[in-house]
Amino acid sequence: MSWNDFEYSVANGQPLSLYEFVRGGVVYHRYTNADRNIDFNDVTWEAISISDSGMSAGTGDNLEITVPADNPVAMLFRGTPPSSPVRVRIHRLHIGDNAFKTVWVATVSEVKREGIERCKLLTASLASTFTRNGLRLTYSRACPYSLYDHNCRVNPEQFGVVGLVIQALDGSAITVNLPGETPDGWFTGGFIEWFTEGVRERRGLGEQSGQRIKVIGGTSGMTVGTTVTLFPGCNRTIDTCAGKFANHLNYGGVPHMPGKSPYTIIKLF
Repeated sequence: MSWNDFEYSVANGQPLSLYEFVRGGVVYHRYTNADRNIDFNDVTWEAISISDSGMSAGTGDNLEITVPADNPVAMLFRGTPPSSPVRVRIHRLHIGDNAFKTVWVATVSEVKREGIERCKLLTASLASTFTRNGLRLTYSRACPYSLYDHNCRVNPEQFGVVGLVIQALDGSAITVNLPGETPDGWFTGGFIEWFTEGVRERRGLGEQSGQRIKVIGGTSGMTVGTTVTLFPGCNRTIDTCAGKFANHLNYGGVPHMPGKSPYTIIKLF
């Protein structure tokens, strides 16, 4: 029988859903709402208490998935969310049929705790990004580019300090074994990078004073002894761009912008 024969049958259909969560293209979590584990497509889908809000005309670009509160995917968003997207694919199929349909492809945007025993994963489809307002560059004395992006063109690999070890942390800042010649503020506005379960994690850096550096979003997920890489920051001025990164030819700001707006009405008499 074909998928349609099962789907539209009043007696033969045995529908179930498969939920696949992927983090960083490395870590997979696969679940099913069946009453037992399902072996499908050469992998095992774990049977748990999982459901979704369903899809129908006019439901928009969002879908909610309900899971137990201690589910590993939900626990990723307990505190600071992961820096890499958590993607989800939902497949529908019938027991006894090898055909399936992928009905939802999205990313997990946030988690709502609705009770002690359950929470909802809020997912947004790719189509939802089409309705966002586009970014616009504006003229300013400071550089509007994001450090290390395609406009900035600074290669982070040339400035990253690898092999540093976290020696202490207090929830908001870390202490690392920086080289002795590192000046205060060198990493302020930069970012930290480390690996968890083979997944690359990144987090922004706040003020650096000596060996102590504040971490934007806190130090959850980090431990003493973790090996990290630090990338220096930029205050978006032409002096820092030239002196710290030798990148002044790509500077996006207008440091010599006049102090008067051409749209300001100036009365001469």
